[in-house]
Amino acid sequence: MRYFISFLLIVGLVILAFILVFTSIFKGGTINNSQSLVSYADTDTQVEMIIDGPINADQSHNELQMTVGASLSQINLQQGYQGTVIKSDNYANNTSSYAEFLQALYLVGFSRGNTSPKANNDPRGYCADGDRYSYIIVNSNGTDIEKFWSTSCGGEGTFNGVPASVLNLFIAQMPDYTTIVANSDLTPIVANSGL
Repeated sequence: MRYFISFLLIVGLVILAFILVFTSIFKGGTINNSQSLVSYADTDTQVEMIIDGPINADQSHNELQMTVGASLSQINLQQGYQGTVIKSDNYANNTSSYAEFLQALYLVGFSRGNTSPKANNDPRGYCADGDRYSYIIVNSNGTDIEKFWSTSCGGEGTFNGVPASVLNLFIAQMPDYTTIVANSDLTPIVANSGL
């Protein structure tokens, strides 16, 4: 009887191991950081969201960059594909506020995405009539710790969090968001504050 129970236990463990291996393969290397983003609150590390507008003429194209750090938050509206800043504003921040923001981002999946070497890490050209969104954790030396992307068209990219919630959290950090994006090709985002 002991041998039979041991045999069943071994068979069960083998089946469980196969399930775990196949699940990780079919998820494409999805990451769900066990380390909370709050650990960055006392560092120079920043989080960033970039909204790259519809693919159109250089004179009409807009990109919005929202960056939040422990001491400063910044919003930049850029025109054209060369990144010429046409509107910008800065806001003072503090470690407590940043920690709350980071925890909120963590809870809506800012650190969840496909890290498989086969993942498409280049959002250029996707969702040409809509917007492409980048979700980035930037080290103090300017290098990316983590970078995922999605689109307003859906079904594309490497980001596995909740895009609309992340966008709303970043917009809430930028008091002049509506003024900055007014008259840009990003204006519809203001109306629905979602993706």
